[in-house]
Amino acid sequence: MKLLSTFFLLLLPFSLLAESGEWFIGLDGGATGAKLSNSDLNSSYAFSPEYGVKIGIREKNSRIYLGYTNASDIGTEISKTQSPYLALEGISNEFKVISNSTAKFFFGVRLGASFADVNGSNTSALLAGFQTGLNFMLPADFEIELAYRQYWALRNNDATDFRASAATLGLNYKFGAF
Repeated sequence: MKLLSTFFLLLLPFSLLAESGEWFIGLDGGATGAKLSNSDLNSSYAFSPEYGVKIGIREKNSRIYLGYTNASDIGTEISKTQSPYLALEGISNEFKVISNSTAKFFFGVRLGASFADVNGSNTSALLAGFQTGLNFMLPADFEIELAYRQYWALRNNDATDFRASAATLGLNYKFGAF
């Protein structure tokens, strides 16, 4: 409950300044690949399914949201990651794709935490990265989101620092326009 209250308090200033904002909630699913950053360990990328959820507020050409992703059974070195994060993105204006279909590009940064099982030990680290993608507008306040994310989990420890990439497909729902 404290996390939800903190989230709403964090978003309150943005909602008060927004002239034409709206809330949104989304679900993601895709594939992630992770690799230890230390080149001496000779590790390679291992892949697994990833899923996530997010909730936030969108104003005309920006959005800020709180999200959570989870990936399990990634490989022998990094077997599991859980990542709560805060994302800030810039969004392009709508453009026509085909016929009456429209879409928007987005690009942004992610900051948060990574809780991972690396080489059999539980570790937590700072998560930092960027993401980009395309939102296809659908009727009834839904949109399909194609996204690519690149991020790094950094703890100042060469044995547990890793980098990861993810390609996801998501479904967002817009509500509560003001």
